[in-house]
Amino acid sequence: MKNKTFKKLGFFFFPMLVLFACKNPEPIPPKGDYEGGYIVINEGQFQHDNASISFISEDFSSVEDSVFYKVNNELLGDVAQSQFFNNDKAYFVMNNSHRVVITNRWTMKKIGLITSRIHSPRYMEKISNRFAVISNWGEIYDANWQDVNDDFLAWVNLDNDVVTDTLHIATGPDKMLFIGGKLYVLIPGVMTLNNKIAIVDPFNRHIMRYMEVGDVPAAIVSDGNEKIWIACKGKEAWTGNETGGKLIQIDPVTDDIIFRMDLNTTQHPYFLNHKNNYLYLLVQHKLYKFSVNSPAVDASTEILDLSNSVITPYGMAIIEDKLFITDAGNFMEPGKVYVFDLETMQQIAIVRAGYLPREIAPNF
Repeated sequence: MKNKTFKKLGFFFFPMLVLFACKNPEPIPPKGDYEGGYIVINEGQFQHDNASISFISEDFSSVEDSVFYKVNNELLGDVAQSQFFNNDKAYFVMNNSHRVVITNRWTMKKIGLITSRIHSPRYMEKISNRFAVISNWGEIYDANWQDVNDDFLAWVNLDNDVVTDTLHIATGPDKMLFIGGKLYVLIPGVMTLNNKIAIVDPFNRHIMRYMEVGDVPAAIVSDGNEKIWIACKGKEAWTGNETGGKLIQIDPVTDDIIFRMDLNTTQHPYFLNHKNNYLYLLVQHKLYKFSVNSPAVDASTEILDLSNSVITPYGMAIIEDKLFITDAGNFMEPGKVYVFDLETMQQIAIVRAGYLPREIAPNF
């Protein structure tokens, strides 16, 4: 009898289990109006206080301008240099306003500022769950318009967004890369151009050494083999002492240069990205793709010529399977963002942006 009763009960409950199993899960509400899409920071024109943020939909069908102003009814500031994301926060590094503006990354609602112990900030790099480092130019000129040697790094506690320490560094610290427990800081200079990087112990907060690479180091990435690649722009013709760009590979275990490629005197690489063991190097208006195991910058590795479309390349990013190139145009009018399929290099979209669009990042 027990067996028969069990079978009857099992037959009764089975449809109910199927009913509950097939019930659709409740949809997850969006975190804010700007979840799902791309955030573009527009540098703005120097001393015009017209830096801004644009939001591009994930399918590139729409763009919203001046997002920060619309949400907060205040201007973002002067010269948006870079952006940094940590959990639900977005940090917008405002170079000529000498501050970092902090917002909720999904709603763009302002939640704070970093103003103390930073000056002419450039970039932020995370070194632990608790700390990030900001590169600062300090005072660029004194009263006689001479370069001032007071550049520094600033450590930010990400729990409360307070600068806890600073470290003096050579003139012109810029982009940074944290790898292998060390912080690699590009030192391109400001008006006096440099040719070195600083290797920093970010936990004991001291400079381990300076290292010569090439004139005006401009971009730094790590590859799938845990090696560092640096693109050096070289001195451009306007300096009166033109030098060609360089591509440098460094082993972060030994900090030795293990590969060096000299470009032609008139070749000046601006941007460098990495994806799936390939490097993408933008030299003026030409994009080169090559394996990290067989680097070459020549006609055989050129995959895209932007000469007939992009006026002034101002930023480059690879996000998933897409390549993004920002165009500052003539610097007097709003710029654009060009989107390409990374595999075929076919153009997907051209999207308007604000003045001098610099960086683009996913907000997924």
